Amino acid sequence: MERSVKDLFGGGLRPNDPRRFLIEAMIGAMSADGTVDPREIQVIERQIASHPMFKGLGATAARTLIDLSNDAIRFAGNATSRAPAIAKGLPARLHRLAAYGMAAEVAVADAQIVDGELHYLEALRIALRISPREAEGIVEAARDGQLASYLDDRYLRVKTLISVACEVFALRALARATANDDHRFKVRDFFAAIPDLALSRDELDTELYRAFRRPRAPDAQVFGELARVAASLPDPVDRYWIIVYALVAELPATVPSWQVIPFVGVLQAAFQITDTDMELAVVDALTFPAALPRPS
Repeated sequence: MERSVKDLFGGGLRPNDPRRFLIEAMIGAMSADGTVDPREIQVIERQIASHPMFKGLGATAARTLIDLSNDAIRFAGNATSRAPAIAKGLPARLHRLAAYGMAAEVAVADAQIVDGELHYLEALRIALRISPREAEGIVEAARDGQLASYLDDRYLRVKTLISVACEVFALRALARATANDDHRFKVRDFFAAIPDLALSRDELDTELYRAFRRPRAPDAQVFGELARVAASLPDPVDRYWIIVYALVAELPATVPSWQVIPFVGVLQAAFQITDTDMELAVVDALTFPAALPRPS
């Protein structure tokens, strides 16, 4: 677990580059109160020039992303209206935490957060599915100049959930009678394609092998095993994201009909997720690329 949040990005501009939406989140925070403060510009310029997540982007590419962000916000009418689009461009939880953190850092650059910025940050928080408590921690870290270390801590926190996700997907395979090596390799490739679940190939192989080969009682039931997993996740936000990953694994065309997917229904009951939150999870699951290597 020696990786940090800087490993999420890096390199030249790519199609659908998530850094566009990181920049748009910052531009939105700068324009939210209708006044562009030089200190806010300095924060954005400093982040793009020196933050590890933008390493390798290049000045020309950065300028392109800034122009795209300004145009998108202008076309939407205001920064708050762009919050859902920013979230759609950043499907992974780790990307969303980074975007909110950068927006918060811009908002506090002038030593105060005015109403327009508060409204924007709240709209962004809701769109990104960031809990109020987590958002408060991010804003506080930004005020204290500790955002980078805070995001690194959140990165490690999210990565600790990989073992939980492995257990859930092993139970999914058992429920579908596909708990074999071929399916396990498909799950490994699926995890590797999602930033929140990505580890090295060997690390994923180890975690998934452990979950798929875990000894279970002869009378063990999938619901009971999932309820045991849920008991290890007291944070409802963590449970929500496990649901999202499970939905992403399904064929995109079937996700809107989640009620008729047997394993998803059992997972919902075991994790105690409301129908309203399930519908939100469907929206978030469908923001992931259709071309992901799914283990369906």
